[in-house]
Amino acid sequence: MSRIFKREMSDKLRSILVGATLAVPIIYLFIYAFLLQSNKSIFLIGTLLTILVFFVGALSLDLEVGSVGLPNFGKVGFFALGAYVSTLLYSVYQWPFYHIPGIGPIAQFLFSSFVAIIVAALVGYLVSIPTVKLRADYFAIMTIAGGEIIRLLLQYERRWFWAPAPVGPPTQVISNRVKVDFTGLYPFDQTLAQYFGFTFFEDNNLGSIFIWQIVLIIVFVLIAVIVYWFVEQIRTSPYGRTLRAIREDDITVTSVGKDVSRFRWQVTTLAACIGGVAGIMYAMTFAAFEAGDFRPFLTFDLYIFIIIGGLGNSRGAFAGTALVQMFLRAAQVQEVKENIYLYLGSDTPIFGPLLDFLQLDVSINPDNMRLVILGVILILFLLFMPAGLIPEPKTNNEKYLKSLTPEERRRSDEAVTARQSLTERERIDNEATSKKMEAL
Repeated sequence: MSRIFKREMSDKLRSILVGATLAVPIIYLFIYAFLLQSNKSIFLIGTLLTILVFFVGALSLDLEVGSVGLPNFGKVGFFALGAYVSTLLYSVYQWPFYHIPGIGPIAQFLFSSFVAIIVAALVGYLVSIPTVKLRADYFAIMTIAGGEIIRLLLQYERRWFWAPAPVGPPTQVISNRVKVDFTGLYPFDQTLAQYFGFTFFEDNNLGSIFIWQIVLIIVFVLIAVIVYWFVEQIRTSPYGRTLRAIREDDITVTSVGKDVSRFRWQVTTLAACIGGVAGIMYAMTFAAFEAGDFRPFLTFDLYIFIIIGGLGNSRGAFAGTALVQMFLRAAQVQEVKENIYLYLGSDTPIFGPLLDFLQLDVSINPDNMRLVILGVILILFLLFMPAGLIPEPKTNNEKYLKSLTPEERRRSDEAVTARQSLTERERIDNEATSKKMEAL
């Protein structure tokens, strides 16, 4: 018992050390970028909003990858559906509530958001029909193809999805009028200093924050908390335990009478709903977007968040999202790029002659090296901490086995024995095949 306890403490200590090694430099860089800002409050608000948006998106992906083992590489397609459908219904078509006096814009926004979520769920269900029975690698290929089909459809279908920019030549930029309509109303158009009239806000660099920004943060926090609570309810329920069993060994789950395909398409559809919500939040945060924003790189960003934070763990998804977004936001600050850099030219001691021969001058900073830095971090985690910063909590299976009836326990034991026999038979067949190959 003491040996097990020591091993668990060693794993926890290693997680703390690795987490500190990753978090401390990122937090230091973020604080450094924050102190260089002339408008610190806007920088903080922008960072917090992006963390909340991508945290909801990371939860959507982790529900599929972390809970049931479905590597969805087309998650960005549901981001795009949520953003496009909600924005077009509100900003372009304005049907059916927009022109109702008093509550028109509010009712129109709620209706547009609801339709966007339904469309995302429907598309998620349609995508799941031909894919959930596939092996994991084929599932990944099919979903990335589905995400690209959605993006190209939104980009090139002009009858329904084309909305020229209101200013300048026609482009594919979609402008979200929600901010224009709501932020122009009193008191949303007021800054904290204007609304409250306190000099405290001016003295502490908070005077430029608008009321609508505070409201947006509150709404996004509520959405993130609700989605987090909902996903956690799924994970801790008998349904969630079935999903984890499917992830670990779908053959055994099938042998006890569970319809694995049904569970998979249910999770895919539910995750598509959450992805649509994240897309609506994305459109609200950035106000204008185009189809190019929804390329597969966005899905891979979500994978970085959940792998670093920890698969199958909502708290890990938040930790990974927060750390990576803080790094990305800090790396894009102009002052950081100018003050933290490494110049490699002809006068470099070791590589100087080679760079002079190649006529190259290289300036390295956190922004142009961000993909390399994140890639190195990701590789190190996959090698040394595959469970992430916050590993998935272990399930006490014995507690649930005690609650089974004798008949259910007998069927469970038979299923485990059958699976073990199948695995042993596969091992024997592989050894026999190897011996035949060696004989040849």
